[in-house]
This record gives sequence, C-alpha cells and structure tokens, in this order.
Amino acid sequence: MRRSCTASLLLASWVVLRASHAAAQGAPSELPHAGDDAAPDIVVVGRRGSAVTDIAPLAVLDASAIAALGAQSVEEVNRAIQGQTRSADGSAPILLLNAQRVSGYQEIQSLPPEAIEKIEILPEPAALRYGFPPSRRVVNYVTRRRFTQMEARAAVGSTLPTGRGTINARTGYTRLRDDARLTANLDYTRSDPLYWSDRALRPDPDVPFDALGNVTGLGGGAIDPALSARAGGAVIIAPVPADPGARRTLAGYAAAANRPRLFDYGRTLTLAPANDTIKGEAVLGARVGATLGGSLSLSLEHSRDRSLAGPASASLIVPPTGRYTPFDGPVVLNRFLTEAAPLRVLDGRTTLAVGATLRGALAGWQWDATVSLNQTVQRGVTDRAIDLSGARAALVGGADPFAPLSSALLADRLVDRTWQRTRTLAAKLVASDDPLRLPAGRATVTATLEGTRLSAASALRGVDTFDLRLGRAQAEAGLALDLPLTSRVNNVLAAVGDVSANASVNVRQVEGFGTLSDSTFGFAWTPFRGLQLTGSLRRSRAAPDPAQLSAPPRTIENVPLFNLASGRTEVVTLSRSGNPALLADRRAVRSLSLTWKPWQSSELRVGASYEATQLRDQTGLLATLTPRAEALVPGLFVRDADGRLRSVTYRPVNFDLERQRKLQLTLTSTGRIGSPPPSSGDGATVPGDERPSYYLGVVPTYAFEDRLRLREGSFFLDLLNGDTIGSYTPRVSGYAYAGVNKRGYGGTLGLYYGGERLIRGDDRVNDLRFRPIVQVALSAYVPVASLLPSQDWARHLQLRLESANLLDSRQEVRNGGGTTPSRYQTDLIDPLGRTVTVSLRKRF
Repeated sequence: MRRSCTASLLLASWVVLRASHAAAQGAPSELPHAGDDAAPDIVVVGRRGSAVTDIAPLAVLDASAIAALGAQSVEEVNRAIQGQTRSADGSAPILLLNAQRVSGYQEIQSLPPEAIEKIEILPEPAALRYGFPPSRRVVNYVTRRRFTQMEARAAVGSTLPTGRGTINARTGYTRLRDDARLTANLDYTRSDPLYWSDRALRPDPDVPFDALGNVTGLGGGAIDPALSARAGGAVIIAPVPADPGARRTLAGYAAAANRPRLFDYGRTLTLAPANDTIKGEAVLGARVGATLGGSLSLSLEHSRDRSLAGPASASLIVPPTGRYTPFDGPVVLNRFLTEAAPLRVLDGRTTLAVGATLRGALAGWQWDATVSLNQTVQRGVTDRAIDLSGARAALVGGADPFAPLSSALLADRLVDRTWQRTRTLAAKLVASDDPLRLPAGRATVTATLEGTRLSAASALRGVDTFDLRLGRAQAEAGLALDLPLTSRVNNVLAAVGDVSANASVNVRQVEGFGTLSDSTFGFAWTPFRGLQLTGSLRRSRAAPDPAQLSAPPRTIENVPLFNLASGRTEVVTLSRSGNPALLADRRAVRSLSLTWKPWQSSELRVGASYEATQLRDQTGLLATLTPRAEALVPGLFVRDADGRLRSVTYRPVNFDLERQRKLQLTLTSTGRIGSPPPSSGDGATVPGDERPSYYLGVVPTYAFEDRLRLREGSFFLDLLNGDTIGSYTPRVSGYAYAGVNKRGYGGTLGLYYGGERLIRGDDRVNDLRFRPIVQVALSAYVPVASLLPSQDWARHLQLRLESANLLDSRQEVRNGGGTTPSRYQTDLIDPLGRTVTVSLRKRF
C-alpha cells in the first residue's frame, strides 16, 4: 500500500511537470496582473466588495496578508484564521462572497487563494444585515475583478513515526471577469490504514481475550474452589496453559493465576481506516439579463473507509467433562478466533450539494434568492461477530474447546448492513433597504422568507432489521432593523459618539414541533474612531437535526470501554442509534464585545468577546458518565449486581439545562516588515513594495462556567471541574497563527494550547488528569523558479514542506496513582501524531 502511494506521487509529480513544461512551450497563459485589476468596476446589482458598515471588523486581511498565510486553498485559509472566525461558543462563521450571500460553501471553497483580494472578519451583529441571526461571525471574501488561473497540485505525506501514508492530487480552473466567474476543481485523496502494530501500544490487561484463551468463572466469580485453594487466593482469571498436557491439571492454571495472557492485535486492528475520497465541484456566476446576477454551483464527493475491528471474540462455556479441563464445574473460555479473518467495517458516504442564487434590485430594495439541495447517503457493512451456535453444540458434544475451530464452524458471520439518507431542500429570499431617514442616519430594514423540506430515511438489515422514514416541512419569516441613534457625522449627540440599536424576530412553523421563534436585541457604540463596543441578547428555538432522529441502530459485542467507577476497562455491548423523540432546544445568549484598532495606519486590532449562554433541551450524546450521573439516564448505562458495566447505548438525548460563560480575546496584525520604499518626487516610476508581508493572530479563550443538568430537579455536572459526558473541555485554551511571505518565499507557524483538565472517578485513585498540551504546526515553501531560473517550466511552481504536530505532542493522561490507563494511552487518543507532507503546486 505504501509503495503504491509513493508510485502514485511520482506519477502525479511527473504529470504536473510535463503539463507545466507543455504550457510553457505553448501560448502564454493569462495570469493576473495589475492591468486586470485596474479595469473599471461594473456593478450590476447588490453591494459587491466590502461588508464593513457601522459594525467595525475584527480583522481585515489584504492580498499580501493572505499570501503570508501560505495557504494553497481557501479551505487552508479558513483553517489558518479559524481562531478569529469562530464565535466564543465554537460556532462556524457565515460566509459571504463580495458582501453577498451564496447558496453554499462550495461557491467560496472552489476559489484559489490568489483570487481573493481581501478578507473581512466581522462580529456577530453584522449577520443581521444578511438575513441571519446574530449568533455567528461573518467572513466576507472579496475577489479580484479580473483573474484567470489553472492549477495542478500533487502531495505525499506520512505520519512520523511511519505508519500511514497519504497522497493527494488536485487540479482546478478559475476565471473571474467582473461579475462573471467560473471555477471547476477535481480532488482525489488516498490514505493508508494505520495498524495497531504501527504504534507502541501495550495490550489492555482488562481485556480477557487471547489467541489461546483465558479461563474465567461463570458470572465473573472465582473459577473453581480447588484452583483458588491451590493458588492461595480467589482465582478470577487464568490463562490456558500452552502445554496441552498441563491443561488437564490445576497446577497448569495455578502457575499464572490472575495473570491473564495478553493479546497483541498486530495488523488485525486499524487505528485509522484506509480511505479514498474523490471530490468534484463547479461554480458558474454571471449576469442574468440587464438587471440581475446569479450563480449555479455543484459539488459531489464520495468517500470510502475500510477498517479492521480485530479478530472475532468468543466466550464459550466449557462443560466439566474432565477430559479437557480439571475443573469440577463449567467455566468460560475467552479467546480470539485468530483462525478466521479479522472482522471488517466498510463505510461509504456520498454527499451532493447543488445551489443557485439570483439577485437584483427593486424599488430601492436589494434582494437575493437562494435555492439549495443538500443530500448525504451513507452505507455501512459491519461484521459484528461469528455465529458460534455450531461451536457451542460441538462443545456440548465433547469437542476439544482449545482446538482451532474448523472453517465450517466459522463460515457464518453476523453482518449488519446499514443505510441512511438525509436530504434538505431549502429556498430563501432576503431583501434589504434603507427606507427611513432618521436624524442620525438611515435605518436599515432586512426581511427574510424561507421554506425548507427535510427528509431522513434509514434501514438496517442483518441480525436485526430496522426501517424509519421521517419528513419535516418548515416555513419561516423574519424582520431585522438597524437604527442609528447618535452620530458624529450628522451632529446628533456627537459627544456620545456613534450609537445604533438593532433588533430582529424570526418565526417559523416546523412540522412536528409547532411554532418556533428567534428574537434578538443589540447595540453598537463607537465612542471614538477605532474603538467599538457591541452587545446583544438572543433567544432562539430550533428543531433537532434529522440525522440525530433517524440514525439506524447498530450493536457491537465485546467492545472495551473505560469505566470511571472502577478505573479499569470493561468489555461491554455497545449500541448506537438515533432518537425520533428528541425535542426542540431553547437558547438564551448574552454577549458583549469590544474591538479596538489603536492606529488607523496599522492593521493591528485587539478584541474581547464575553458570552453567557443558557441552553434548555439541547441535544447531546452521553459517551461517558460518572456512576452518580448514570442513574439519571437509566437504560443507557447498564451494570450488573457487582457494579460492572455490561452495556452502553450511544443515543442522542435532550439535556435539561446547561449554563456556559466564556471570554475570548483576539489580537490580529497584518502588514509589511521594514520601512516603505521612498516615494518619487520627480515623476519617475516607484519600484514595487517588495518588503516581506506578514500575518499574526492570537486567540486565547477562558471558560468561566460550564454546568450541565441532565434532568430537571437533579444536580448539576461541573464540566470544568471533574465531571464529563465524554468530552474534555479545558478551562484555558488558545490558538495562534503566524505567517510571512516575500516574493514567493515564506513559512507559517501554528500553535494550539489546551490547559490541564480533571475528570473525577469514585475516589482519588480513579481520577483522571489530562496534562496541558501544546501542538505546533510548521510549513515552509519556495518558488522552484528561484532554484532553476533557466527552466521555463519552473515558473509559478511552488515546493512546500509542512508538518502538523511537529513536536509529536500527544494528550497525556494519568490516574490518581500516577499511571496511564490502557484506554488512555497517547497512541490511542491520537494515533496519527506528527505528519509531514511534501507538495508541488503549479499555477498556469
């Protein structure tokens, strides 16, 4: 597999170089240049360009700052600036293109970074002007007026230490002409599987299965009184002796009493699946007649995962025949069926996104209409186990329990086949105008109409059967107002500065959930130039995602999970399913934000955002709970009479109440390093500014409170001070990114910090402490033409080396005794660790 990755990279690289050489020999490609950008603006309708109005931006990146990011795609740009674009609660931003709404993310991600002239990041209140509630930040991408580019990219990467290789090939075409645009891309990625043997993992002593087998007592008690007497204490588990003759003697089992033989999964278990993903996308935008503009977009992606779940396990009851064992009663033989092929898991996902946008103007109102279809189809094939009814019958008939099972007894596999489809068809109309003139300025009114049809279907075939079909229609109307109250320019209470108030209300009728509504009230105050304070109060209700309602049930036996009560691994039956009985959630969010730009001549900006959120009936998944909290959700966590965990169900449920309070700080700076070139006083041409450009962003976050109540009237879980539902949120975290570029040479540095975390067990010995973690990403790139100046094919060819998690930092976990539980080994929490990628990118 790894050889195929390397060979594929060499082939892809050869294709890139040959294509670039052919392009160099043929007609010159049309590349962006100053003359293109100097063409006169032709704006048919709408507000193309900047989205900045009375709401000050959190950050603005010009073309040089975008180049300093070192990104090769808009997706990489978004990852680099995610610290600034995500709200304090982690919500993804609203994306605009030239200050206009788009039908889907594919309209923006299909563009190359070189086509972006400027990026504006605005706080949450700016979303109201575009028909969205002010709960997410706004990112506006401003494109160049005229731009043409064709690109080809080939990359190869691997984890270090080695284990998982990845190759990627991408080709794309972009053409921008005023308000017309065409983009088309094709991307393919292939990743090798990462096996257990590729990492330094120790076997879990609490998993009783082995290739030869370990013997346990019925119900988890002592195996045999005579064996316990011989060993000098109760024997709960004992390995089957390797010597066949010793298997019929108590001495053979007493020699390693309570010291089970452990199993190394080797290449029978994958930590990361083999994956193939292919994606194609195309966007066409143009004028429609003399007064309208529009766009069409299409994106289709197919991904396929192939995993191994280890050997099938068997817990066989061995009768007391005396022929094969020395025990007076029946015992349980726990072993992996290594004579059979490992269990397989196959998952496929196909995602389709189609969108259309039409925009225009009518009687002073700027309007745009979007229609979108999003569909995801998932298919899965899971080997649950091997049917052992024949093997059990053979044991009753006197067969040797320690002999490998015949192929006939292993032929019948219990296989689950699942299928799920979610589909969303949506249409939205947004109209905005400044119809009212107030003493302090013009009031902005934004009206929205929206209709959505959601459907979900799922099926299960195998040991069990399941079918579910759900449909939901939704109609929504909204109105938003932005009213200027004071103004320095219009001399209305000028001493106060600029003050505006905003409000919005949205009412939707949702099939199955009745009438749901959102409302917001906010203000923006600019006491003097460069400083702005904004605040808002938002209340909303939302129906659950159809995928959470309709996910098909899946059950897997003998899954090792960590038990917080005992501090050990338990082997359980794990079930997953959706929940058609979920309720709509209710949210109330209070936020206060400050943005400060100290110097108008500098793009240095400092921001602070405080957010207090109260959520009722939110939907979530309980993956891990302390024993006292398990009693609040009976049926999801089932224990036996001795307190051992026997079954766990992962099913989304409604939480009664959660309260969160967070503070997020931001510091961004862009510009050039060094003194500007001298201006010309005699009319001579001034040389271009060749100073290095840079980008810097730092975003620390501090969580004051995160308290969750699962059921009304019960106690609160403190998710920052020892309680958990499966996620481990640090109180202090932070993200930083820096990049520099000069004439095609450059590099980037990314940092992530997560503070120490604690999860409390039943006693201090079982407490889990998550140590602070710092992860570093580093990249460097050079223009190949500078290395081979005489080669025409090397023009616009970039060589890039990058490393994610350069220091191979993994999350370290210790219990109260100072040791790491087996299920929290660093290579299990983060199997990939450090990855290194080398790529070539050619622009034509």
